Amino acid sequence: MSDIQVTLTNTAGISSVVSFWVFVGSNALSKKKDHLIKAAQFVMLIGFAALTAAIVTRGFESERFPLSNLYESLLWFAWAVMGGYLALSRTYDLKQLGWLASLTAAVFFLYGSWLPAGQQEIKPLVPALVSYWRQIHVPPLIVSYAMFFIAGLSAFVQLWQAGRVRSVLLSAVALTAGLSAIGLGTFTDVNTFFLQALFVGGSLAGLAAAWFGLGKISESKVNEKRAELYDEVVYRAIMIGFPLLTIGIITGGLWANHAWGSYWSWDPKESMALTTWLGYAAYIHLRIHHECSSEKLSLVAIGGMLLTVLTYLGFNSLGFGGLHSYGKFKD
Repeated sequence: MSDIQVTLTNTAGISSVVSFWVFVGSNALSKKKDHLIKAAQFVMLIGFAALTAAIVTRGFESERFPLSNLYESLLWFAWAVMGGYLALSRTYDLKQLGWLASLTAAVFFLYGSWLPAGQQEIKPLVPALVSYWRQIHVPPLIVSYAMFFIAGLSAFVQLWQAGRVRSVLLSAVALTAGLSAIGLGTFTDVNTFFLQALFVGGSLAGLAAAWFGLGKISESKVNEKRAELYDEVVYRAIMIGFPLLTIGIITGGLWANHAWGSYWSWDPKESMALTTWLGYAAYIHLRIHHECSSEKLSLVAIGGMLLTVLTYLGFNSLGFGGLHSYGKFKD
């Protein structure tokens, strides 16, 4: 990578960390809360602009569309999370979502920075990725994943504002188990069966416990107006991500037919993308027909976020294999 690309990427990463701490500080200093939130959003905007420039610069340097490996996809994901939050914050008063969005961007920057230099350097495309379908198929998927993450983060805040503190903590355990499995699968040689069990078992156990814990309400934490606001944000984020995921699946089928002579082969990652699509389709159905409370819908959104993580990163780091294994992390 060139020095300018490194500088722009580091600026974006540092901005995400700084904005996180300013958002956190806004919760501690109530008298300056609004000013600090605006300052944090401005810092995040600087990071978003720097990351946009870094991605464009990488495209010019590589002389191709800069989305072909894990590192580049992480840059796009962080870009979409930052941009998605900034766009939603122009419509909604998202006082509690900012620190979660900036923390998510910072974590994915850190995840990318820990990849070996060989993964970060610009290299020729592997044969499977030499196609115009790559820039048609992949960007909608990455942006949809980011919007689903924003929806899941908003769901955590919705549960908190609804007084479901126990369910928030148990859902956080489920997410931590899933992300820990991804991290261990990327950077260690831990047995893949253990990693799969950690992700699936931890996710299911945490979410099930959170579901049954919805009856426990901390009355002092309840803010019905804010809970309704974040329920709406969850829905809006999913309604942005869902059609993008649909486009990604359809274009993936067209690319698969072009490359392999079949629109659908039940490859593990294809199947997981379909499962994720069905999960969010279920959320939309349940919400439109008012068949679940807002709190239960929030848990469905958090479950969708875990499906998204598994679809996006799980098949590269948990040993599921398949035709998409060229995306696997390698030294």
